[in-house]
Amino acid sequence: MFRNATLWLTVAGGLLASAAGAATVTNYRGGNTPVYSRTSYDYVPSVMKDGVYRMWWCGGIAGDYILYAEADSLSGPWHARGSTAANSHNTVFAPTGNAAQFDGIHVCDPSVIRVDATYYMYYGGYGDGTGTTMIGVASSPDGLNWTRLNGGNPIIVPARDYRTVPNKYGAGQPSVTYVDGKFYLIFTDSTGYAVDGNGGGQFVLRSSDPTFQTGVEELTATGFAPRTAANHTRHSLIGAFSVDWQYVDTNDTFAVAVDGSTAGATRVFLFNSALNQQVDQFDVAGTWTEGPAIVSRPDKHAVASSTCGTVPVDVLRSVGTGDVNTWNLAHSGVDLLTGRSCDQVPVGRVYENYLVQTAGLPLTLVRGGTRLQFALAAPALDLSRNAIAVSSDIFYRIPYGASMHSGAAVYGAAGRPAAFYLDDGRLWPVSCLEAITHNNSSIALLSVSQWDGIPKGPALHCVK
Repeated sequence: MFRNATLWLTVAGGLLASAAGAATVTNYRGGNTPVYSRTSYDYVPSVMKDGVYRMWWCGGIAGDYILYAEADSLSGPWHARGSTAANSHNTVFAPTGNAAQFDGIHVCDPSVIRVDATYYMYYGGYGDGTGTTMIGVASSPDGLNWTRLNGGNPIIVPARDYRTVPNKYGAGQPSVTYVDGKFYLIFTDSTGYAVDGNGGGQFVLRSSDPTFQTGVEELTATGFAPRTAANHTRHSLIGAFSVDWQYVDTNDTFAVAVDGSTAGATRVFLFNSALNQQVDQFDVAGTWTEGPAIVSRPDKHAVASSTCGTVPVDVLRSVGTGDVNTWNLAHSGVDLLTGRSCDQVPVGRVYENYLVQTAGLPLTLVRGGTRLQFALAAPALDLSRNAIAVSSDIFYRIPYGASMHSGAAVYGAAGRPAAFYLDDGRLWPVSCLEAITHNNSSIALLSVSQWDGIPKGPALHCVK
């Protein structure tokens, strides 16, 4: 385990406190009372709204393991999948048991994201034979059953020999969001070249490869550039430990949640989309003992609200005394008021992959920033677990994409996925048979040249 040290946060050469004013927030909720508690320690969660609220976190079993629970409300009760018992859990990811491997003894600090139909979990691992923390990644079809990627090897290792630096923690505490086809990874590396005197530093990589083994770019003082030995960990976004982040489409910012200079609140910093300027900040009141989770939709973007310009910001974090075995998980939150009107908000992106419901209008999936309208509810429910009621004004601000009528044509071809042929004249590839049968459709075969010759719409992915 690694605990935060109290430090004054810095960003890109200046004090964060002087970089921007305090944003307007309202509707404070939650507090310091645990919403999840066990007899052992629980901390550093990752939380997504995926129909229900789904939480993965680091918990004491025999060392650090990654546990799972879900709830209909952030205030609980949280329970294991398949159970209604409050404060129950599933153990979903364990160390390998081989001390010579990087994650042989401890696995902790999960950051879970779902891109299309695949869940990815980024985590810190420790093995007695390696002597320091490194970052790994695993994938899953359901968020419960995980397979280590990259051959079970770490994807991020410490920048320098941990034995040569004061803070020997290493590289860990990852958080990942997915923006415009790329995974953005922010992480701690106490051996980085740009760390503060206590080893605090947050470094940012991005790649379209979820294992960060190809096409990797690093955030430098002048923007993103291909990662090299010369620029790796030379620029720290924030001098801090154990942050969590998400992308906020409403105002095109990265929101970074940090436990730092005061134990009475989690501070959220907003950076512009280029990550070269802090544009705002605000606090979410509530004590903490270790890194926060900022509740997100599955692709680690901000959760949508039914009001243009308003962004729900909810945080789960550990609370307790100096004895780590007292640490449990509590919730607090606010609504961020961006001041943007519906004319200023990219509505299609804000509701991406949501089922939007408006009285008197078709059930609609927002996909590719457009409306896919359904005659039947069953196939729509195969494609998303998140639903939200919106006004007709917001509904019509989302550009029309296509309609899926009952029995709509579905075409396949050798080596090609089945795809709905919809009224926009495009094929919308679909990843599962259930959505086809639930729409009363059947698959007709085309030649490869015929299938390839039809324009393509966004791909549709069934959620397990």
